[in-house]
Amino acid sequence: MKQRPTGVVIVAVAAAILGVLALLAAGAWWNASEGLAWLPRIHGGEKLVALILLIAGLAELVFAYGAWTLCRWAWAFGIVLEIVVIVLAALQLGRLEPIRHIITILIAAVTLWYLLTPKVKAAFGR
Repeated sequence: MKQRPTGVVIVAVAAAILGVLALLAAGAWWNASEGLAWLPRIHGGEKLVALILLIAGLAELVFAYGAWTLCRWAWAFGIVLEIVVIVLAALQLGRLEPIRHIITILIAAVTLWYLLTPKVKAAFGR
């Protein structure tokens, strides 16, 4: 069994947290399409954003599992996924609670940097 670096454990846990947050955000966007007064509408695109966030959240949870178990595919999957998370969070900066999206961007950027370090690449068999 491969030795899992402590940083990879942290990345896996952070990915799981981000996955759950994305799923919660998907629910908020879906509810916005139903006309909740406290969530501003964006002309009908809410359900599309909700579906994208749903997919991103599920993908983040898959990555968390792959990182936890050091699956070879998880390294490349994580690189692509964190780039997508950064883009999605940046697109949401104008909506409620921008600090949450800034924190998401920072966590995803640090995760991306960490995945690109030689020690972590080697842990994933790269």
